[in-house]
Order: sequence, then structure tokens, then C-alpha cells
Amino acid sequence: MGDCHYLDGNVKATRTFEMTRELLDLLGIDTERVRLEWISSAEGNKFAEVANEFTEKVKALGPANIRPQAA
Repeated sequence: MGDCHYLDGNVKATRTFEMTRELLDLLGIDTERVRLEWISSAEGNKFAEVANEFTEKVKALGPANIRPQAA
């Protein structure tokens, strides 16, 4: 934390991510549908691995079952 090219960007991203997870939980959406990873721009292979792994995870979760609210 704090070791970010954009100064405190990773600290802000963590806060935003945690708020997003709380909101999803309140809405009844599985919080496993979001993920935060720290990957350097020099880690292309790691990015591809994480993206593929996360894609498989979300596919395994199935539909989000989000229903629009009546007006």
C-alpha cells in the first residue's frame, strides 16, 4: 500500500473496492463477482492468468439473478 505510481491511487482503489463490495452485498449480489488485484504493467502474463481465472470464476457462479425493480 502506498507504493503506487499515482501516489495514493492504490489506497483510494482499495477504499472504492470495499465500498463496492458492501453495496453489492446490500443488493444481494454475490461479492465474488468483483475482484481487486495488484498487477504491474510489466506483468502481462500474470494479468492474463488473473483475467482468465476470474472469468472462469464468474462463469461458475452462473447468472447474477438481478431483477429490475418495478416502477
